[in-house]
Amino acid sequence: MKNNKFKIVLVLIFILLISVLTLSQEISSPIVTAVFYNTDLIEALNEISLQTGVIILTDQYVTGLVTAEFYDVELETVLDLLLLPGGYSYKKIDESVYFVGLADPKSHNFLNLAEVKIFPLKYITTEKFISLVPDTLQQYIKANKESNELVVYAPRDKISYIEDLVLQLDKNEPYIELTIYILETNESSSETIKGNVFKINQDGIKNNFYYSYPNIGFSIQDLFEAKIEMYEKAETANLITKQSVKVLPGEKATLYLKSIDTILFVSSYRTEFRTLEDGIEIEMTPKYLNDILQITFKTKSSNIMDIKRDSYIISESRLETKVNVFPSEVLLVADLDMSQLYSKKGGTSFLKDLPFLRFLFGDNEKRDQNKRLMIFLTSSLFDQGDGIK
Repeated sequence: MKNNKFKIVLVLIFILLISVLTLSQEISSPIVTAVFYNTDLIEALNEISLQTGVIILTDQYVTGLVTAEFYDVELETVLDLLLLPGGYSYKKIDESVYFVGLADPKSHNFLNLAEVKIFPLKYITTEKFISLVPDTLQQYIKANKESNELVVYAPRDKISYIEDLVLQLDKNEPYIELTIYILETNESSSETIKGNVFKINQDGIKNNFYYSYPNIGFSIQDLFEAKIEMYEKAETANLITKQSVKVLPGEKATLYLKSIDTILFVSSYRTEFRTLEDGIEIEMTPKYLNDILQITFKTKSSNIMDIKRDSYIISESRLETKVNVFPSEVLLVADLDMSQLYSKKGGTSFLKDLPFLRFLFGDNEKRDQNKRLMIFLTSSLFDQGDGIK
């Protein structure tokens, strides 16, 4: 009885092995052995078709000469190599039919080549991804900004390449928090503040940007803010504003200290209103490179020097610079002489028109020419966690 059961098991195993071998032979790609020397591509595809029994259809754009040798090579590998120089693609219609053509979205045969695949992006935006890929691939990609997904309509080989790019580019980049501090002080105190900031940064670098005391830890930014409180208590400086913004590497953050005036100009031949800007604009673009923040600054300042009945004079200056700083390091962005910020159009400062500065510069009694405006920047890194939300 046991022998019979054993024989039945052996027969079943034998049948299973035969089935697996037969199935693997059926689904394996046809094998090609051929030599081509300056052969017309269409003729080469026809020869492969005759040899494998597979129908290879082509569109009217397929042309060119090929030189290659194949010995027992799978059909799809042969097609990849032969079509590569001309930039052509293929699609398997069914087990015995392939279509070859030019992967141009404008072609009426594009739908016969294209497949659809959706790539959700986790850490970077669709806009940033598309800006990073080659121009030739952008024609295959559509962006779904609401869900931060890429919808790709392309042949299989292009989809495979885009998939590799997604794996390489969609990585967890830290958010960069930029914090601006604007202090109002006098000329003598500004030098003291600069010296204190230099020492804070120097000691912070030695302590790996983190101070420690038994059971207490604090960063350079914490120490800088504590210093600001000391300045205010000693009445040597006032914190006018503190503003923070989070951006990803490569994104722009802009700080505006501006007033906008509408002025009426009257001349002998016409009367018109003009909008004039007065103040400072600071644009910051941070990048994170090898544990160092590289920040590109673009500053633009404009000052209305004189306004007459039918004309005006504006002084403008622009500056672009790039600095490398460590995360949490305190950077002095600007040290401005307040006398330079007063407009000649009436002896008042444009700062009086800014909501958070109006209380300081809203009357002539505050026009101390010895005052200075110091702008500091600190930065911190924050992990994206689960990605863009």
